Amino acid sequence: GGYSHPLPTQRGFDKSYYGTLGGGGSYYQPPSLVRGDEVVKEVMPEGYYYTDAVNDEACDVIESISKDVDSKPFFLYVAHCAPHWPLHAPKDEIEKYKGKYMLGWDKVREERHSRLIKQQLIPPTWKCSPRDEYSPCWEDVPNKEWEDARMATYAAQVTIMDRGIGRILSTLRRTGMYENTVIFFLSDNGGCAEHLKENGEEGHWPEFYGGLTREGQQIQVGNHDALDPGGEATFMSYDVSWANVSNAPFRLFKSFVHEGGISTPFLVHWPAGMHTTQHSECIKSDGRICHSQWVLMDIFATCCDLAGVPLIDGEGESFLPILHGNGRKRRKPIFWEHQGNRAVRTGQWKLVYRRFDHATECGIHGKDYDDICRWELYNMDEDRTELHNLASTNKEQVRHMALMWLEWARMVGVKPWPLKPLPEGEKDWSNLPWKW
Repeated sequence: GGYSHPLPTQRGFDKSYYGTLGGGGSYYQPPSLVRGDEVVKEVMPEGYYYTDAVNDEACDVIESISKDVDSKPFFLYVAHCAPHWPLHAPKDEIEKYKGKYMLGWDKVREERHSRLIKQQLIPPTWKCSPRDEYSPCWEDVPNKEWEDARMATYAAQVTIMDRGIGRILSTLRRTGMYENTVIFFLSDNGGCAEHLKENGEEGHWPEFYGGLTREGQQIQVGNHDALDPGGEATFMSYDVSWANVSNAPFRLFKSFVHEGGISTPFLVHWPAGMHTTQHSECIKSDGRICHSQWVLMDIFATCCDLAGVPLIDGEGESFLPILHGNGRKRRKPIFWEHQGNRAVRTGQWKLVYRRFDHATECGIHGKDYDDICRWELYNMDEDRTELHNLASTNKEQVRHMALMWLEWARMVGVKPWPLKPLPEGEKDWSNLPWKW
């Protein structure tokens, strides 16, 4: 709650706040759970599940606002942990999906890609990326039933979240606020390939999750195939291969800035304000599909636009014209940097770099920027899945965009990765999540 670590209630949550301050943790006894500005210390009752609690809290807030005669337009931020690890879900919910993934991740990826094309969510020119190099062929997997159970648990987590969001929508309808409420839905990143193999050993970050359950049982941190996922005494992830399924048809994962790490579907619903016109890129009977690129900071700019509040500063751009049925594309380039991975997107072009151990500092201090770094160049209109690297035949475009990124990095103060020198003999694990 201090200046350097303010609570959400000190940063704009003036009506209420309910949630965890840290990252992923138990869904049965969430760590760092806060209500308002007070830490929730009591042991959660039997039947408690964090995702349900967040959705219930959101419904209560809507009900409260609907009864306030002096209520102004409200902003409700429902930031679920689900389906972040650990793989926690009630057994009866997991059972609904048991066996559905025995097809294996190779077949499931193919089917999802085909379904996306059939539903006209992506064009057929976007070919599915190959199975990730760190993912084994399904036929070579020794414990298929356990792998099926991991993905079944992940699916159960998503289902519970989805059902709760349905309750939020029902509450909006019941209170008469549904038609004129703008709803945004998205994920914060692509599927996560983190393995959690360290099993709570001292000196590794998963040790913080290796405590006791509500009944005093030791929590087993790590992907132990002798244990069934889902229970409170386990702490598993779904790992690289199922993350590769979640990100189909894209490449790579969370922490990278290839599309598998940064691209998320973004749903917008606003019955009273959205219109369909001939400017839409794709018109369907129940909505529109827009493939132009936008970035998270544009949501803030759009909310300001919706509220009639001028955007004084910031890099965000409003996409409100798209919601009103007008053609609009982002004017300014989009830049990324995460743990040494970097990218820039402008128009149809995306320049992206995946950091390797041998070149951790290139780009901040390098001279021949496009030669020192392994930049990849893609035409995103034709090749959104980043399969055809055009860097070798478009060197001037690479150099131009690399210099754009360098100028941006200097302007915002990007520091070379790793931020601190590694101890002798230690590896930088940040870009090797499948070895965590």
